[in-house]
Amino acid sequence: MVQDNEKLSRRGFMKGAAVATGTAVGAAALAVPLSRHPVLDAEYPEVPENKVELPPNGKSVLIVGGGLSGLQAGVELSARGFKVIILERSGTPGGKLKSWRDRHFGPADDPAKQDPAFPGYIREHGIHAVWGFYNNLREFIGRHGWRLADMPADASIYNFLDKDGTESHLRNCSWPKPYDKIQLLLNAREVKHLPESERNDFVRLAVRLMSFNYADPKQRAYMDSMSFLDYGRKLGVSETLIHKICDSLLEMAYFDNVDKVSALTLANIFQLVAGSADDMKVNLYMNPVGETFVQPMVDYIRAHGGEIHYNTEVTGFEKQGNRIARVLAGEVSSSSGKVRRCSVCGNLIFEGMEAGHECPFCGAHADMLHDLGDDERRPRAWSADYYISALDIPGAQRLVGANLQTLGEVPYFKNILDLHPKSVYVTNLWFDGKGYWERKIRDADGRPAVCFFATGFQHLGITINRSLRVPFPDHKLMAWSTEFPDRDVTVIETQIAKTDQVSGLSTDEIAGLCYQELKAVIPDLPPPRGAYVNRWHTYTGYHVGDEQRRPPVQSPIDNLLFIGDLSFVPHPAVFMEKTNVTAKWATNLILEKAGIQNGRITILMSGTPSVVTDLMQATTRVQI
Repeated sequence: MVQDNEKLSRRGFMKGAAVATGTAVGAAALAVPLSRHPVLDAEYPEVPENKVELPPNGKSVLIVGGGLSGLQAGVELSARGFKVIILERSGTPGGKLKSWRDRHFGPADDPAKQDPAFPGYIREHGIHAVWGFYNNLREFIGRHGWRLADMPADASIYNFLDKDGTESHLRNCSWPKPYDKIQLLLNAREVKHLPESERNDFVRLAVRLMSFNYADPKQRAYMDSMSFLDYGRKLGVSETLIHKICDSLLEMAYFDNVDKVSALTLANIFQLVAGSADDMKVNLYMNPVGETFVQPMVDYIRAHGGEIHYNTEVTGFEKQGNRIARVLAGEVSSSSGKVRRCSVCGNLIFEGMEAGHECPFCGAHADMLHDLGDDERRPRAWSADYYISALDIPGAQRLVGANLQTLGEVPYFKNILDLHPKSVYVTNLWFDGKGYWERKIRDADGRPAVCFFATGFQHLGITINRSLRVPFPDHKLMAWSTEFPDRDVTVIETQIAKTDQVSGLSTDEIAGLCYQELKAVIPDLPPPRGAYVNRWHTYTGYHVGDEQRRPPVQSPIDNLLFIGDLSFVPHPAVFMEKTNVTAKWATNLILEKAGIQNGRITILMSGTPSVVTDLMQATTRVQI
């Protein structure tokens, strides 16, 4: 029964449900009692059977790549008695979650830099949000006693800001489950980016996308067969909705645009958040994530007898029959002259390559470059019982492409070579003073917003204030960083998805372009006193047809598995949640291959089951 204190009358709900979803769904929803899911509603779902510590079993697993998926697989396998060896190309673990220290960010006269003991400011790969529907990642984090940073209950990240000053906000839902989805659809009708006559298009599109069922192969193939732009046009929704709202959502989630990504992208996101309002809420990692989450995983693996070798790039495989016998780390010839490696991205910088004060590949400061020692130059080899590739798309393509004849020229490996990586430039700007952002960038309740989704801009993507400190009604303080909120500085991060427009520019030039666009919405913002640009080329692309090209976790070679968000599993997980699901999936496969009955991992659904979603799927088809 809906309580009076929820401010939701039966008559009001019936009217809203009919407007938002159609009378049939709205009327049916009225018969549904308030629902809770005892496991998935928890911030950190508990699965007792996943908590295991098994004795050593004499089997070994070699993992290529020490990013998020590789480390999670390493933790799960270590807990189940396997000897884990991780080979990481760079000098810093974590992949897209890595962080390091930079003494050079900010102005030269910054007081902190005058202290010789100052370790440098935290420089992250980029700010990453952990959505509420990441049930498997949250289960993993909670099981090990690690924690995410708290977010105020009423903090919303869904603030849209156009270059012309137009603001739109999607408020957090307050109606009880399962009626919160009706409230969300009603909120979508208040988006000011769209003319009044086109706002129902947003609701109509959302209902279509929420009705998507990832478990249906025909629906997956259909949505993967066309761009989101083509899908929106087939549905007949407005171009403004497609190019402003949908484009900004895609830039935030997939770092790409409506004309390139498949319609599967937003369909999958919308059906994942359709179950509960909590699925749309986000947490952040405790800052810095490299020290609060990544390093504890490294420590866990080592404490259980595992090894992690940095600055070690696997370049080859040796096979015996249909099994990998060992992997090879590449030899760097002494005739190459002076060679350096970037400890952040792992790329080699040969003599004559322009480096200056930054890594020419990722933009890390030259402090993070080191000369190759004899150990890194000589050929090396490792053997194990099982092998897991936990590489991103470019890494997997380098390794598979160089070893295609050894691995086998079969569709599985050829499809990996046809996947599309995506580039993202994470730009951070330092401004003296505070209050510029707080006066201009507001949320739906008039408080300073923690971020905004940029629409109509040439360069700005999702833009975050890393130095914000905002009191919320629940008495929590929101701070994206522990370093800047109490200082008289403003640090703004923007994640540039249209990297082709800036790829040949210097850090100062990119910072200047971002500054000019920020000035359009924050007119009194002074010139930046410092900037850095992380240039990443390792994100997973979602072009038309990519879903059907993704390799399943099990390769044609019996003891070789592929994990990460480039892989396919029959599960709707995305992004960091998918790295966790594939790591658990691979662990279960290896347990089965080793004949070990104990320790099997229960994999949860992503998102929350909802009768409203079931009704949408029963009354609406995602196909057009």
